[in-house]
Amino acid sequence: MQKPFSTLSQRGQVRRMTFLARKALEAYAVPVASVTPLKHVYNKTFRIAAQSGARYVLRICHPRRTSVEAVRSELLWLAALRREAGLNVPEPVRNKEMHYVTVVADASVPRPYLCALFHWTNGRFLSRTLTPSHLSQVGELTARLHHHATHWERPAGFTRRRVDKLNPLRQEQDDYFDETVAAQAIQAVAAVSTLQEGTVVAAVIQKVWAVLQALGETPGTFGLIHADLHQRNYLFHNGRAGAIDFDDCGYGHWLYDLAVTLYCLNDHPDFAALREAFLTGYRRSRPLSTAQEEHLSTFMALRTLQDLLWVIEERDQPAFRDRWQTQMIDRLQALREFINQ
Repeated sequence: MQKPFSTLSQRGQVRRMTFLARKALEAYAVPVASVTPLKHVYNKTFRIAAQSGARYVLRICHPRRTSVEAVRSELLWLAALRREAGLNVPEPVRNKEMHYVTVVADASVPRPYLCALFHWTNGRFLSRTLTPSHLSQVGELTARLHHHATHWERPAGFTRRRVDKLNPLRQEQDDYFDETVAAQAIQAVAAVSTLQEGTVVAAVIQKVWAVLQALGETPGTFGLIHADLHQRNYLFHNGRAGAIDFDDCGYGHWLYDLAVTLYCLNDHPDFAALREAFLTGYRRSRPLSTAQEEHLSTFMALRTLQDLLWVIEERDQPAFRDRWQTQMIDRLQALREFINQ
């Protein structure tokens, strides 16, 4: 009898998901030579080498991602971004039934999973070697994503959620400034830290929500965004930036996209220069007023809170068991600094 999936070590989970990946690949007209695990954190990804020499990426979505239409909508946007905007983003592959999304189930895993296959996206990831020139390219890429989203006519059945929800793990539910949702977030933090830290979270939520409501949801402030454009999701090839991992894309303020990129660079030794280059690159293609820029710290605080709740809820996962408390402390300190600004 097999052990329950949740009790396996990370290595054991990867082995079982690799088996599932091979099963999912049977749905595609791709003769497979090898399957190599890439990431096993939230989604599970695998590098696929075809017998022809072509390379692909298979993504097995987290079990919380249950809507076929939501995943299909992400892939439709990717296809449009390549076709209409010429951007270096993943190219989705249809399965033998001409669907973008493949549902795969097996007795060895707890529930069916949604899978998607992509052609390999060429490029290099950079971190400490990022320069202002690189961030200028990322800023321009972000602006082009926003420009396309502003003018793109959504196909029938297009379904994506908001990205500004307090708890990003609540895939199928938006917050809509619901006090019950806020109370749940506050309790989640207080339960693993202190009541005082819960008070900090409450103050952050009220401050963030006030700005979101004041900005409104006009086409000039709000639309379809990537929502996770950090340095492990943008890459560089032949002198231009590209983007991968649109799994979190959805509706939110344009400023949220900018804030995510800056939030994930916050501890970079050259942060000030990178920030300036990123915003300058963005302004080359889309307007960004000084008044709008002043709200970036609020959206960075929202991202910090989302990361905090994500770490707390995922703390039993093999990838986080040994470090979630340190991450929680760091994020709570950042939130205290925000409310004291």
